[in-house]
Amino acid sequence: MVGRFLLKDIPMVYGSQDDIYSFIEDQIGKEKLWIVTLNALMYMEYLKGNEYSKAISKASFSIPDGVGIVKLLKKKGIETERCPGIDTMKYLLELSEINNYRIFLLGSEESVVGQAAQIIEKMFNVNIVGFHHGYFDINAEREVVRKINDSKTDLLFVGMGIPKQESFIFRNYETLQAKLMMGVGGSFDVFAGVTRRAPLFFQKLGLEWLYRMFEEPHRFKKLPDLFKFYMNLYRNKD
Repeated sequence: MVGRFLLKDIPMVYGSQDDIYSFIEDQIGKEKLWIVTLNALMYMEYLKGNEYSKAISKASFSIPDGVGIVKLLKKKGIETERCPGIDTMKYLLELSEINNYRIFLLGSEESVVGQAAQIIEKMFNVNIVGFHHGYFDINAEREVVRKINDSKTDLLFVGMGIPKQESFIFRNYETLQAKLMMGVGGSFDVFAGVTRRAPLFFQKLGLEWLYRMFEEPHRFKKLPDLFKFYMNLYRNKD
């Protein structure tokens, strides 16, 4: 059984991973779902009070992606397991094979998302009804949304990184017709084989973010935000 908690106006769902996934499965089709897989960097971006902040609080609910969020909730007396974004995506893909959900992938470079679509179709035996790269400006959004809606997709995965992916969903939430929408960061790159997921050792320690930084040095620019998050956490600040 899952619990609900409001984390600075962010609606959170928490519990065991199995319970959280069962809850998501039960909610599909009952209402339009927008799920955020919340990690420490996303939380720090949320605290800035910008469009991204409005986006996160607008989502149906967030689930704890990163170990930092698990620790933050624990400090508030809430026990929960992690639901990493790529694992949540894999769960939904497995669910799609059973329920014949149609899938659209939005994000990454055209060649990468196309490769990811082919691999996902074969790996999970699912129906990818469309894909589109993530390198478009706001003036092209209407056409991208039209393409997504024309595909009659059930599940929309947006892999454009933060804050772009959540901001895109926020701006177009009312128009998008998918049953479920979720930002998935760099998951398409992992499926396509462009980048590697952290080894199990890093996953178990909740240090996937550190592995990604070594693999992609440009991510080190986010390190100050991570330090600030953990400094606030251990100083008993939100």
